[in-house]
Amino acid sequence: MYREVGLMQVVEILRRWQAGDSARTIARATGAARNTVGKYLEEAQRLGIERQGAPPEDAQILALSKLGQTAPGKRATPRTELLDPHREQIARWLQDDKLQLTRIAELLQRRQVPLTYTTLHRYVHANGLANGRRDTVRMADTAPGEAAEFDFGRLGPLADPATNKRQIVWALNIVLVFSRHQFVWPLIQQTLEEVIAGLEAAWRFFAGIPRRVVLDNFPAAVAGADPFNPVLTRGFLEYSQARGFLVDPARVRKPTDKPHTERNVPYVRERFWKGGTFIDLPDMRTQAEQWCREVAGCRVHGTTRKLPAVVFRDEEQAHLLPYDGVPYSVPRWGQVTVHPDHHIAFQNALYSAPFDRCPPGVRVEVRAYRDLVRIYRRGEVMKIHPRQPKGGRSTDPADYPPERTTYALRAPDRVVREAMKAGRFAGLFAERLLAGDFPWAKLRQGQKLLRLADRYTASRLNAACERALAVDLIDVTRLERMLKEALEQEPLPIDLPPARSPALPSARFARDGCAFDHRHQESAHHTEEMFP
Repeated sequence: MYREVGLMQVVEILRRWQAGDSARTIARATGAARNTVGKYLEEAQRLGIERQGAPPEDAQILALSKLGQTAPGKRATPRTELLDPHREQIARWLQDDKLQLTRIAELLQRRQVPLTYTTLHRYVHANGLANGRRDTVRMADTAPGEAAEFDFGRLGPLADPATNKRQIVWALNIVLVFSRHQFVWPLIQQTLEEVIAGLEAAWRFFAGIPRRVVLDNFPAAVAGADPFNPVLTRGFLEYSQARGFLVDPARVRKPTDKPHTERNVPYVRERFWKGGTFIDLPDMRTQAEQWCREVAGCRVHGTTRKLPAVVFRDEEQAHLLPYDGVPYSVPRWGQVTVHPDHHIAFQNALYSAPFDRCPPGVRVEVRAYRDLVRIYRRGEVMKIHPRQPKGGRSTDPADYPPERTTYALRAPDRVVREAMKAGRFAGLFAERLLAGDFPWAKLRQGQKLLRLADRYTASRLNAACERALAVDLIDVTRLERMLKEALEQEPLPIDLPPARSPALPSARFARDGCAFDHRHQESAHHTEEMFP
């Protein structure tokens, strides 16, 4: 068996032979062995090709090109014998360790097995050691600015400079499909805030926004990973509406849905992460942006054979949606229940809810911005509060029922104002009742005073308070008894009886003041001794 020669080499051999070159000269010019050239020339003559005759026909050239081919399934594989002893090890590397063929080729070469990646690739697929290949088609090219794909890829551990704790760093990799220009945003957690921060940085980097974004199925963006009707989370859907792009979630475990970024993640890991030196996460993000602009954007892309940054600048950037550059305030949505105290708890803070529209026990939706918190019920805004830190509370007195507002807020002045609505004497009675250093100690009596106006009417309460003030009676319980017995209807006394003076004690045991002066008693005793 001699070496197979390609079609163009066959044509060149015949052309030189008819031009008068010898077999040795033809072999030196074409790179084929002299014996191989001789075999082809013998076969050419057998097919009727003459050295001084007409150029060979296409059928004759095709027949010569098949001269060195072996029958199907009988092709010589001299490297197969070298790989057969390592077949079980190759299978373990592929199935258990999930190694790539490039890495397996390196490990086999360390074991002094002379092979190339192509040889290993053919051996693995010929012996069924790898998953079967699927037929696929090449999708039509998208228009400039039409679509972008993003995916997450694991980079590796990074030590936190503050705590020295090692954290796993992920890469949010965004690729514009038309130009293949990309942006990388390192992050620790795939939360909604972190992902939106990465997308905002990408829109700043591209100075625009694509019309459609194909994304991975991560929980912060996709609530229901249905292959036909995926459900987006409210937070990410609201962000896409604010920025004006459509969201197209990829199917679970379907890398072909986002091929432009799926195979780009290993490139980021090999060319950016490995061998790099990073201080912390902000430093890594700065280096990643510079790497995207100076390295990834300026390479010759393996598919388009063009520079992504140049294609982006010349053909795609003008077709992107405008980006205003204003930072997006990430909202936080949640469903909570109104507590019996007419408050809701959200993000470790308390906010009051209107008692008439959001009574205790109902479910409401909460949307928290950077500075505000909105409470919704059935799509309608019920209350707006300034956002509070953890442990904070925002209470509007109007959200309480009227009968509980005063006591809950410890507001004596509110009792006086409400009592004034019943009449002037009711207000004066409330002022006298709540006077002193500790007015909140009598707030319960003040609330009872206000309820008396609802039970017995404001006019009767005002008349009863007038009669109580006339006799200096500041007692809500006795005031209620007066209303029960309708005593407030009796006329007020014109002249009150004079206050009687207290009765003096009897003078039987009265003594002179000097009787209690010991010095006077000693002086009198001394005088009696001198003048008996």
